[in-house]
Amino acid sequence: MQLLAPVTVLLVTLTSTSLAYPTVQVYGNAPKLTLRQESAPDAPAEGTSSSNTPSNATGSSSGSAISNNTSNNACSSEILALAAGIQSNIDDQNNELTTVNALGMVLAQSPMDMTLYGATQTSLMGFVTKGISIREGNQKLAPPDNGAIPGLAKVAMAQMEELNLTMSLAMPPSGVVNISQANGTVETLKKDFAGGMVQNKANLEAATSGCRIPNR
Repeated sequence: MQLLAPVTVLLVTLTSTSLAYPTVQVYGNAPKLTLRQESAPDAPAEGTSSSNTPSNATGSSSGSAISNNTSNNACSSEILALAAGIQSNIDDQNNELTTVNALGMVLAQSPMDMTLYGATQTSLMGFVTKGISIREGNQKLAPPDNGAIPGLAKVAMAQMEELNLTMSLAMPPSGVVNISQANGTVETLKKDFAGGMVQNKANLEAATSGCRIPNR
């Protein structure tokens, strides 16, 4: 196994209102893993598995998913709230993808830092469960005839797979991680999270179809 540059982590005390999330920063040729603290939002959607990804999905991208609608009719407050919730889910999915990439870096270490592995998996679980809460909120916000409803249902189904896969990465009682199996799970999650971002961007377009978001 190839020896990567040392991966370091600053452990942050978790509270009931915050989570420690790892980020990857690159200094020269040496990848460095750190933790950043981010407040957990109040929830108002989440990923879809690779099997539900639209046929034109090819990976992920970060940043806001801006609607291309050109209608002169301004979106209602209900639609604006839904659009904000879907964008919040896209942001969370980007964090999921960043964190699962960091977990893959930890698995590539030789020897592997077990403490860092456990901390990174815990952070990933935090993002996954947060995404579920956001999606549940978005389903409640969506008006009965809104075009995003079918896509949000796809997101809900995919989240169950993502949750189960993330749970399977938890540190086993034996303290010994099956690295080959964990790497396979990490690769699956990378595809699922990337596909989920594509699905939620489509959901954002559907949610705001026929109206215009101010300042866009």
